[in-house]
Amino acid sequence: MWTVHLSLFLVSLFYAILFSWAGQIMPTYMNADALTLLRIGFAFVFFQIFARLFTAEKIDWKNHGKEFAICGLLGTSGNMYLFFLGLEITSPINASVLMLFTPLFVGVFDHIRVKKRPHIGFIIGLLLALLGSIYLVSSKTSIQYSDTWKGDILVAINAIFYALYLTRVKKLTLIYKPITINRGTFTFGLLYLIPIGLFDLVETDWQQIPISIAYKILYLLIFTSFFVYLLNAYAVKKAGPSLAGIYIYLQPVLATIIAIILKTDTLKYTTAIVLVLVLISTFTATRYTPKQSKSLPQD
Repeated sequence: MWTVHLSLFLVSLFYAILFSWAGQIMPTYMNADALTLLRIGFAFVFFQIFARLFTAEKIDWKNHGKEFAICGLLGTSGNMYLFFLGLEITSPINASVLMLFTPLFVGVFDHIRVKKRPHIGFIIGLLLALLGSIYLVSSKTSIQYSDTWKGDILVAINAIFYALYLTRVKKLTLIYKPITINRGTFTFGLLYLIPIGLFDLVETDWQQIPISIAYKILYLLIFTSFFVYLLNAYAVKKAGPSLAGIYIYLQPVLATIIAIILKTDTLKYTTAIVLVLVLISTFTATRYTPKQSKSLPQD
């Protein structure tokens, strides 16, 4: 089980860096359409290569193609595009707060999936972690809504898409390996995004991108596209979507710790208390996530 927690910890760490760096890339050097297509295309190529090198598993397109198509929309093209499109319009602080509602959506959808009522410990832990995470994010700067509401709506829809993806992909994890799942979902994701982002990607002026931004784009492609989805699929397969969703609350914790290490922020007593609260609440909620069935759920 420790490998699952390590995987989800790394996912949170990779995403904690994403929010600030994505804003440095867009819209100055690439727009949301081009960046999303580049991200999906890169991950598609990597998953195709790794699938052929490390597994001979075949996808039963006749029986499971529909599920791959849905997960490809919800978890790759749909949620990535809406997130970057919203981030172009809203601020990173607003996007960070809205993404913290993803675990709530995951918890609701996952309990509906397994047809179980949530334990009181799960609810309390989830809500306390949510409140603490919102405090950590919003305490950095003021939250703005007047000019960013369109972007906020897009990021909120993205959070719902991602929550639905984490819940639905559980069906595929009962049958396929994580590499195979991502090979299938990113195939559909690429097909969905090519008509939207191909022109902008081709028209991108690569020569004007400085080396520092190029390294950040490379980080986004390798870590938050390939490794994040591989680790997430593994965690959902082993422990279920609710646990994967709850770990999102660690993102502002890790972002705060990174800022303190880099000396771009200082540790205050209230911040330290909230950090501990989020960690304890997250741990408490993980103790009461829905037990996973070994059989394939039915639609």
